[in-house]
Amino acid sequence: MNETRALVDAFDAAAARGERCAMATVVDVEGSSYRRPGARMLVTERGDTTGTISAGCLENDVVEHARIALRTGAATLVEYDTTATSDDDVCGFGLGCGGVIRVLVEPLAAASLHVDALRRASSSQSDASAVTLATVYRYAPPSADVERPAVGGRACVDGDGNVTHERLDDRSAAALAGVAGALARGGGAPATRVCDVDGVAASVFVETLVPPVPLLVFGAGFDVVPVVELARGLGWRTDVVDPQARAASRSRFAAADRVTLARVEALHEQLDVTPRTMALVMSHNFAHDLVALRVLLASPARYVGVMGPGHRTERMLADLAATGQASLLDDASLGRLRSPVGLDIGARGPADIALSIVAEVCAALDGRRGGMLRDLRRGDLPRRSSSVSS
Repeated sequence: MNETRALVDAFDAAAARGERCAMATVVDVEGSSYRRPGARMLVTERGDTTGTISAGCLENDVVEHARIALRTGAATLVEYDTTATSDDDVCGFGLGCGGVIRVLVEPLAAASLHVDALRRASSSQSDASAVTLATVYRYAPPSADVERPAVGGRACVDGDGNVTHERLDDRSAAALAGVAGALARGGGAPATRVCDVDGVAASVFVETLVPPVPLLVFGAGFDVVPVVELARGLGWRTDVVDPQARAASRSRFAAADRVTLARVEALHEQLDVTPRTMALVMSHNFAHDLVALRVLLASPARYVGVMGPGHRTERMLADLAATGQASLLDDASLGRLRSPVGLDIGARGPADIALSIVAEVCAALDGRRGGMLRDLRRGDLPRRSSSVSS
């Protein structure tokens, strides 16, 4: 299940029991951290948790802060310094991980804008759109004549540009919405911005919550099963297309969100492809794969991975060019193409081949090549974490 969906379901279950909840969100990281800004953990009144904000090192302490937030009704920023290694580290958080992690812990109202945004972003509907949040997590020390506002103010901008807000006045909400809108338009990663809120300089965490990754797999052989299982484990929305239209495929891929039985001649009418779609061509039938490749290159799909040796794909591309489809072979279209699909991990069987394929899709989603972390220069090391999203 998608982690965001799990948070929403846990909140709904607690609400049905009449139990209050708090949310802990990583809003800023300096140095190394297991989770990136945007990682969340829901804490119920009785101490049950869903999600993680670290590798298990900080969760117990965060639960205590969540209980305080529920008791006082106020959000608070908690900072953890994991850079030291001494046995005398305060609170036992000198883990030697080399990072400073800031976590916003806030009580959630019954009609929480925060949860509503998560709910919309976790929708499995194909037309679900992204939601961008801008949340105040810290204020600069105010001057003597200005009262410092409470942290936790938030503005939300949906895919249509509509703005909602909580714990902010309209002027401050407009300022945060402008910051959120800029990030949404730029398609950037979660970021920290400083802006004026109620006359005080505020640190604002801005993030775009995207719906589950749509994975379209053309082909319904036995080797597609572990691909779907891995994708479902990552919370992706999976769509399997059987070009032979076999009814048994529906039961074989019961874990998929959708199974489409479509003969190749009707393929272009059956596929649901958007600019976010990650597509795989895995039917192992040259004629079928050729049709699928033609349809996908003509679509707005973000990524097209083709199973099989590179010379097989080159032959398909040559066939497309020879049949008047050269317009599909421009640099932009070919830039989305990966063949042979997958990372080089020495895969030999269906399970590790599926792992290789899904790992490459993950890398493509984050704009990475999928090499070994140890081979990167120290300054190039990515921050170890997971994004909201997906």
